[in-house]
Amino acid sequence: MQYQSLTIENFRGIKKFEIDDLKRVNLLVGRNNCGKTSVLEAFFLLSGMSNARMPIYIQNFRGLDIATEKDILSIFKDLDLNKRIFFKGKFNNNKQRSLTIEPFYTDNNIQDLKEQKVHSNYAASTISERSIQGINLYCRDNKNKLIRQEGFDVWKKQIVNAQVSSSYKETLQFAFLHSNVSISQIMPAVNNLTVQKKLDTIISVLKKIEPNITDIRIGTNDIIYIDVGGNNLLPINIMGDGIIRTLGFLTSFAETKNGVVLIDEIENGLHYSSLKTAWNAILTACKAYNVQLIATTHSYEAIEALSNAYTEIEPKGDDIRLYRLDKDGESHKAYAASARELKAGIEKNFEAR
Repeated sequence: MQYQSLTIENFRGIKKFEIDDLKRVNLLVGRNNCGKTSVLEAFFLLSGMSNARMPIYIQNFRGLDIATEKDILSIFKDLDLNKRIFFKGKFNNNKQRSLTIEPFYTDNNIQDLKEQKVHSNYAASTISERSIQGINLYCRDNKNKLIRQEGFDVWKKQIVNAQVSSSYKETLQFAFLHSNVSISQIMPAVNNLTVQKKLDTIISVLKKIEPNITDIRIGTNDIIYIDVGGNNLLPINIMGDGIIRTLGFLTSFAETKNGVVLIDEIENGLHYSSLKTAWNAILTACKAYNVQLIATTHSYEAIEALSNAYTEIEPKGDDIRLYRLDKDGESHKAYAASARELKAGIEKNFEAR
């Protein structure tokens, strides 16, 4: 189950945005503040639409929290709670889903608010401004039928208003990778894949970066070791950020088989000289695990490396897309380039970002 298109309304700085003709590998580029990360977050929210904590997670990704009603405002266009957030996605199995996010309000009186403010260490002078209790998420299926309603109460820090259709069953697998991947984040996936005897594909893909790799093992103190054929195993820590970052990609692909992986700033932790090799590994893994990749980048070198790697693997293929996001006033648009168009543009030194 993979995306073919996405529609966004009133989310963060985006009034309305549409992106379509999505392929197996999709790279979002553009100037700073053009909305790349917001689009990636929209995919994340729609993919996990049955979990009302998802809006809290995207704030956490940015180092923020939703602790008061003011913190909710930043996910709404123009900080306006009257502008409902709406996402709609279409998929390769001829299905679609949509998600609407709206605030819900409290009926508490001012005295109740004062007590909550005191306990929460917030200034009493702001009490009269508070009226929002939390956010509701409304999930609809292919026939626009409401299949799930769930809310998150900001003050109680819990799920509320949950109503689920008996016929609803989530089938979309997805993962979101931050711009920095630590070994501690990779460890659970490596452990699971080791137990399931499913590391062989990952090892074969890693060979594209380091041909001498023959095995991956977990040692004491939660250290990941790599066997490169010497007398001793080597801790992955000393093999460079490129191997660690790529292993993080590959384990996510393996655990999200037939699903969607979202990566913010995919070039982070990868030296420009290793980008083509990393893309080679990523493209191979996406195909092996049937994973759709949607990623952002600021790097021209990452774009060029993707084009070169894909041209070598699939000379006549058309399974990648570059989307340049642009903002003109209130309008956000995505300009798509196919594999052939991207290659031609790079050869002519066009600015692809």
